[in-house]
Amino acid sequence: MTTSTDLLVESTAALADTYSHSLGGGVCTEEGADAGLDLQRMTDGGLLAVLNSNFEVVRQAQALLVRAAGELDDRFDHDSGIAARTGNRNAAAALTDIGHISMAEAGRLVRVGKATKPRTSLIGEHLPPEYSEVARAVNAGELTVDSALYITANLEQAAPRATTEDLDAAEKELVEFAVTNPVDSVRKLSIRYRDALDVDGVEPREEVLVSRRGLNRLVLPNGMKRYVLDADPVSAAYLDTAIDGMTSAELRKPRFEAKEDPDGCGDNHEIIGDGRTMPQLNFDAFVDIVRHALSCKEGLGALDHTTIIVRMTLESLQTGLGEAQLDGVEQPISAGTARRMAAEACLIPMVLG
Repeated sequence: MTTSTDLLVESTAALADTYSHSLGGGVCTEEGADAGLDLQRMTDGGLLAVLNSNFEVVRQAQALLVRAAGELDDRFDHDSGIAARTGNRNAAAALTDIGHISMAEAGRLVRVGKATKPRTSLIGEHLPPEYSEVARAVNAGELTVDSALYITANLEQAAPRATTEDLDAAEKELVEFAVTNPVDSVRKLSIRYRDALDVDGVEPREEVLVSRRGLNRLVLPNGMKRYVLDADPVSAAYLDTAIDGMTSAELRKPRFEAKEDPDGCGDNHEIIGDGRTMPQLNFDAFVDIVRHALSCKEGLGALDHTTIIVRMTLESLQTGLGEAQLDGVEQPISAGTARRMAAEACLIPMVLG
């Protein structure tokens, strides 16, 4: 009889088999099993094979966990009494108690579980999941929870203005890409697909990000002051360009390696140039910019080798329709914002009369 745990059982057995083969049949010791010592005895090929099998087991276990989280959320929504039984207000809170995980991780499991859970019509008919291709890949152990979340979240944002055919095609292409690529790449591509499907939604999303900008200041117990900065895409591009312009000169300075190296890691493996770490360099650059702005009446002027690169089509620049991409910033901006940036840089001629 076939059950939903068959793939997990098979992948676990495959992991045990791979582990044994990588050890050459195993080594008996009086101290008992020690995974650390076992892994040290493996060849590079054996270690890589064990890692691959381990991740396969993790994905299969996550697939069952996602389905269970989706069902748990459904029972909380329908008030089946599970809230009183667990003492939690929602599925995510219950998962944190059951699995001792963070609320953020629990939220991801619930969101993916809802997006990939089979649906039921008003008359009781069984319907496929909202994102059937993502559900298939997750259930097969081909897709991680994070990749599934980025795909479904971005397609959901594009759904109000995109056609069903385009959404289905985008979902299949994103899943195909996600199966063989890391999560960070999936996140970036999902954002690009979202904006390609919903060009008109770029500007409203940008306005939301701008409205969420902010700078919070708090004093730490040790007396230091912490600044937490949330920057919208355009502001982030300006900040990155200014700070990079100030730090690049320090990074390009010639350095000389010490002949004697006690720790074998190189003379500057943790410090850069004059002893400052990269976070310290960034901080000092930011303070230098602020100090200069406060101490002189004229602007700071152009920094060496500092340019904000905006990528867009000529048609978008001329019409103000569409999107633009800032180098170093994942979130795209509207063509209208890019036009304003170009105008401030005197790149758009003005026709009078």
